[in-house]
Amino acid sequence: MKKLLFILTLLAMLSCKKENENPKYEWTDVSPESETYFRDIQMLNDNVGYVAGTISNEPTDLTCTQNLTGVTCQISLDNTIPDLSCIVTDPLPSASIMYKTEDGGKSWNQVTLPFSKYKHMSFVDEHLGFVLSGDGLYKTTDGGQNWQKIMENSVIYDHTIKSNTFQKVKFTGPDNGFLYTNYFMGGSCILVSVNGDGAVKKVISNPVQIPAPISFVNGIERNPVHPEEVFILTSKNLFMSNADGDNPEQIPNTYPYEKITYTGKSWYALHAKILSKSNPEGKIWNNISTLPLNYCSILTSAGEDWICVSDKTGIYLSEDGGLKFRQMSKTGVEINEICFPSPKTGIAVGPNGRILRYSSAE
Repeated sequence: MKKLLFILTLLAMLSCKKENENPKYEWTDVSPESETYFRDIQMLNDNVGYVAGTISNEPTDLTCTQNLTGVTCQISLDNTIPDLSCIVTDPLPSASIMYKTEDGGKSWNQVTLPFSKYKHMSFVDEHLGFVLSGDGLYKTTDGGQNWQKIMENSVIYDHTIKSNTFQKVKFTGPDNGFLYTNYFMGGSCILVSVNGDGAVKKVISNPVQIPAPISFVNGIERNPVHPEEVFILTSKNLFMSNADGDNPEQIPNTYPYEKITYTGKSWYALHAKILSKSNPEGKIWNNISTLPLNYCSILTSAGEDWICVSDKTGIYLSEDGGLKFRQMSKTGVEINEICFPSPKTGIAVGPNGRILRYSSAE
């Protein structure tokens, strides 16, 4: 009898140990196909979200130029830029691919896009979204069913039209957006603000300005505590400006943050393997922990004290506001981006058409 009790106790302990190793932190492969290099994901709520990428991950940032006469040697952005008559030679396919989920990532339906050369996306809500491609900025007001081209992805610089200019887009509201690139003419930053119809509001930073106010942009985030403010992450420090990007002001004691995220009561920022935290206004920052990875490039949150970081291979979770982290169950694949609309649901994307889903409720 004692021997039987010992065996039952041992089996219970082993079962408990196995359960604790991978308690509820599991990722399920929900990939719809196997070719797309997924780069971006945006979940608008627990149910609705988008992922996007290209068939090829090879560089497609070829510059097409057309010499103009009578144009001053300055940066100019205008919807009336004439159509380019030159030819862009690109031997590599780069079809734009986008999928939409309406059930929290359980299933995905492909969105028909009227362009190739996908670069970046920014949805304001589940209906209104903007996608930047090599040839222009596109807008949808019905969740991706229809798209309208609202702006060319071109600038006039030094008497020359240069196409395929901007690399990133960020809309912080229906009428407040930003376009930027860090690789104009081999390594210069152009940052502009635009409205919801694609008209340029302001050229915030460009190579003509010496010195340029901002020389490199890591990202832009809206401040939900003060919706009229945005954070601009740069290669030097964190800046704050109004929604149009007027007069960016440097925030003291900040670093060249790669990512920042808002949990509902605090801001968190990622710099290499250091995690920083700020008050709700985002103006007072302090380093709070060293992450359990050599270098982190992914940071996301799901409210309160729930923080997730990744170095694209391991995914680590903190449930105490970034003080301690533990590794989630391994995905076994490379990860390019992670999004958690809530602590119960997460989506991760990567190369080879990979979409992974995490759920603590199932």
